[in-house]
Amino acid sequence: MKEDIEIYIPVYNGEKTIEDCLQSVFNQTLKPKKILIINDNSNDATLKILEQYKDRIEIINNDSNKGVSYSRNLAINILKSKYIASIDADVVISENWLKQVFLSLKKNEATLVGGKLYEKYLNNPCNYWRSIRLKQNWGDKDLKDPPFIFGCNNILDTTNLPREELYNNDGDYFKLNGDDTELCKFLKKNNHIMYYDSKAICYHLQNDNYKSIAARYWRYVYYGDGLKRRNLFKTIKNIIRQIKKTFFWTLEDLIKLRFSLIFVNLAMMIHLIALDIKNYKTNET
Repeated sequence: MKEDIEIYIPVYNGEKTIEDCLQSVFNQTLKPKKILIINDNSNDATLKILEQYKDRIEIINNDSNKGVSYSRNLAINILKSKYIASIDADVVISENWLKQVFLSLKKNEATLVGGKLYEKYLNNPCNYWRSIRLKQNWGDKDLKDPPFIFGCNNILDTTNLPREELYNNDGDYFKLNGDDTELCKFLKKNNHIMYYDSKAICYHLQNDNYKSIAARYWRYVYYGDGLKRRNLFKTIKNIIRQIKKTFFWTLEDLIKLRFSLIFVNLAMMIHLIALDIKNYKTNET
């Protein structure tokens, strides 16, 4: 089965996961024509690992750390295939993942299809927390036109898309956060079909701690707020809102006997408040 499909992987400091990620792509039952890696100026051993596979992949090195959305936009403009698949550098895909999302794309006449991401290391309470409150899937059933398709694993039909309009790096919000939600807004507005395929399985290798999961959640909230600057009033309001969230999260976890998450809630609240205060002080100086 040969199809006009290429795949790209944006990576920044991915030395712990990029090799497993690549191996999962090499093992696909449906082989992509090209594997493009956008190395976002990693300062760990990522590039050294990638160069071991340079006969099987193409590597683009950003001259500075520009963010995942920048790297995704760059990849879409470099690749010329009709179908472009993408996975994150901390994701491993099951051997039939590419075939499954491609067949779903064709069967459902969709423009964008995403698969189901599982958290691999659920014995870590922070990862367990993320699997519940920051999960990157829409459940166990296939779904036509979900709210959006997650950027961590998907395939795109570029046939009727204005690439130059959609995949540019103008504007801070789009550059930092808009690679998945902004694309999906465009697709819905222009009557494109999106599809979530629960049988296209992949696994998240991210292994968080209290500090990193708090930073991840804080970024989602901040970017979701449109990167708006926060004055003292907004900062206090956000802290109060976070305290309320922590209370309700903890109550829910008690009811559902998820005792390991209670300390995660409390530790995250402390880190989130510290991040809000730090952000406020930075904006004031």
